[in-house]
Amino acid sequence: MRESTTKKYELVFIPGPGISHLVPTVEFAKTLLDSDHRFSVTVLTMNVPFGPIQPSYTDSFPQIRFIELIRPDSPPPEMKHSLSGLCELIDHYKPHSRQAITQLIATELDPNSVSLAALVLDMFTTTMVDIADELGVPSYAYYTSGAATLDLFLYIPVLDSTIETDLKDDLTRELEIPSFKNSVPSIAVPSALWTKSCDDYIWYVYCGRRMGEVKGVIINSFYDLETYAIDSLGTVSGYPKIYSVGPVLDLAGRANSDKSQTQQNENIMKWLDKQPARSVVFLCFGSRGTFDVDQVKEIANGLERSGHRFLWSVRPKDGSTRLDELVPEGFVERTAERGMVCGWVPQVGVLGHGSVGCFVSHCGWNSILESFWFGVPILTWPLYAEQHLNAFLLVKELGLSVELKGYYRVSEDDLVTAEEVERGVRKVMEGECEEVRKRVEEMKEKSRRALKEGGSSAGSVKRLIEDLIEGM
Repeated sequence: MRESTTKKYELVFIPGPGISHLVPTVEFAKTLLDSDHRFSVTVLTMNVPFGPIQPSYTDSFPQIRFIELIRPDSPPPEMKHSLSGLCELIDHYKPHSRQAITQLIATELDPNSVSLAALVLDMFTTTMVDIADELGVPSYAYYTSGAATLDLFLYIPVLDSTIETDLKDDLTRELEIPSFKNSVPSIAVPSALWTKSCDDYIWYVYCGRRMGEVKGVIINSFYDLETYAIDSLGTVSGYPKIYSVGPVLDLAGRANSDKSQTQQNENIMKWLDKQPARSVVFLCFGSRGTFDVDQVKEIANGLERSGHRFLWSVRPKDGSTRLDELVPEGFVERTAERGMVCGWVPQVGVLGHGSVGCFVSHCGWNSILESFWFGVPILTWPLYAEQHLNAFLLVKELGLSVELKGYYRVSEDDLVTAEEVERGVRKVMEGECEEVRKRVEEMKEKSRRALKEGGSSAGSVKRLIEDLIEGM
């Protein structure tokens, strides 16, 4: 009797460049592999200067095939500083992606046992939809942020056709976006959308339109967190099918496994071990969250005046590593008993430590999900891109965070003052926001329940797998 064989299905993921796009993509790919052993995964990576990929990270996933795409010759230096430059760079990778996938099919996939099931794209690699069409396979998108900001992304072509003037002409203008219960002030959306004639705006409209062409969008969120937004996305005519599969997190800290940081990480965790429960304010602003000397000094003064314990990840704009050049004279000595200042930190480990009671964050989506996973309330300080909209969502829509600097912006010449820092820290740490803390603690349990058997995200992953296989 002939032994039955199980059909295998290959998925090719093409994330945008940069570790913040790669990590959640790879972590989700692993989730998919763990959920159904009929799948295999290849990830095409773009190892660009402004977002280098540590081999130690990709090497920790032996079940995933990584192919580094050939870098285009001499990309213009401005590409690393703007959305339009990033999108143009990604577009240069398009022929290399096509070549890599074609070679993969020819040399690695046995047509009798393995089928290419789909391309899974990033919000900024949707230009690759054309490759999927050429190959006759469906394309999906893995959106590394939440449902509400996805809706803005999909809705951009509509806004472009209905609003004739630049948003910058009236930043108090209220926008009606389906996934938000409240109208959204123009000032809360990414500044790249403020001026129609700028290259970044043109690319946003293009990417939003191409995102609408995929068969489905996988989002790193979960139903109990963004109930209204996820329900709204499911009712808008013409939108792709939505799969909420989050929170997808690097809980093992693989992305921050640089051996040169081992001793510092150990020192940080030992220091936290000595602090009382929920007594530490943790300040960290992501890989691009840098400040000039004047702003650093305002933060230092605010922390000192607050009287609370703190762990502060400092990354100055000028690249200086000498702490005495950044903070007020004598600050380190005066706060030595209750504060620690450092460079890079093991963020997941810190947020998971019981001594941390507040997270002053730039409101990047990965950081938001990590904070809720561990039940740590956020004091919002958005800096760029969609972070202001995330802050609006957390504070105004969901009531899950407290404003330090909210969705509104200050210019680079304006400072968040020491008084504002002190006031925000005291508000969270001294009991004024117990209702927010309670809701965040509830969200911690809901985020974990979503991933368990019978949970909303676990069910969404099952539906995605069924759709991928039925589409073959």
